[in-house]
Amino acid sequence: MKINQILAQEIADKVMNVIPYNVNIMDEIGLIIGSGDQNRIGTYHQGAVSAIEQGTIVSIYQSEGASKPGVNIPIHFRDRIIGVIGISGGPNIVGPFAELVRVTAELLINQEFMFRERRIQEQMKEEFLYQWVFRKEAYDTSIINNGEALGIKLTIERKAIVVKGRLPKDPYLMEQEYYFRLNQNSMLYVVPSESDLVKRIEALHSANEVKIGIGGCYTLVSKSVEEARRAIEIAERMELPQTLCQYQELKFIDYLTNKDISFEEITTFFKELDENPKGQELIETLICYINNSGDMNAISKELHIHRNSLAYRLQRIEVLTNKNPKNFMDLFQLFTGYILYKMKKQP
Repeated sequence: MKINQILAQEIADKVMNVIPYNVNIMDEIGLIIGSGDQNRIGTYHQGAVSAIEQGTIVSIYQSEGASKPGVNIPIHFRDRIIGVIGISGGPNIVGPFAELVRVTAELLINQEFMFRERRIQEQMKEEFLYQWVFRKEAYDTSIINNGEALGIKLTIERKAIVVKGRLPKDPYLMEQEYYFRLNQNSMLYVVPSESDLVKRIEALHSANEVKIGIGGCYTLVSKSVEEARRAIEIAERMELPQTLCQYQELKFIDYLTNKDISFEEITTFFKELDENPKGQELIETLICYINNSGDMNAISKELHIHRNSLAYRLQRIEVLTNKNPKNFMDLFQLFTGYILYKMKKQP
């Protein structure tokens, strides 16, 4: 730790607010770098040089060249002399202030050191967060260890939340929740999969003020970040009114425009149903529902089942797929998944 001119002048000014004497701050070689007398800055102080060499308080009783009467006290940081603080005046008069002045100076230096350390730590964390959330490759031991050193666990599943628009204030964050600014109008939050941060954000804004994109839960965070950003993009392009933009709810639209997007969860669902007699019954019900445009009476008649049985089957489909056949968009996704499954199925 070295005392720079800004810190030295700050120490001199603060001490002089307490005692009515001029104060000089010298660096580790005795050069005056802070003073109540600006004309002395940049000159060497012989009393300070002596205090550094002897490692103790040096008092000057008579003026000698540029040195004036006063006391010079070494400033220590971690058992090392890093400078000297001098109080101008008769040693018998200013001497009683010596210990108070030394303690004040060392306290200010320690505060500055802690502030710098904290800023360095924060800067390191910001740089790591940026590398982490946009990393496409799997995490190796090196990045996992770097994360651990900063208190960030890379081995747990997380989701990305992008907030586009301005919140009246920042939401409070829990352990293992992190954020940084993506651009002037968007914030990125990376939180554990079970986090309720979305509720905390919702409590801060009014309707239509912001868009909140929410990605899926993955260990590789960059995938969730892409999904969260894409969710907002889709919602805006489609002019959808909702504030919450869940990628899983909008993934089908992404699939229609980007064939690189997997739609396996729906096709796998039909494969599993097709391999089970009870499942085949649900597929038959869904296709009959589509063919009859949702007319419950016509469907019940064609399948030879009661309306209550039909309602139960439709409910089972919704439970298993999280898609409601009575909702047009969900039904569209179910039918598309069925077509893809049939087309890919080996004859």
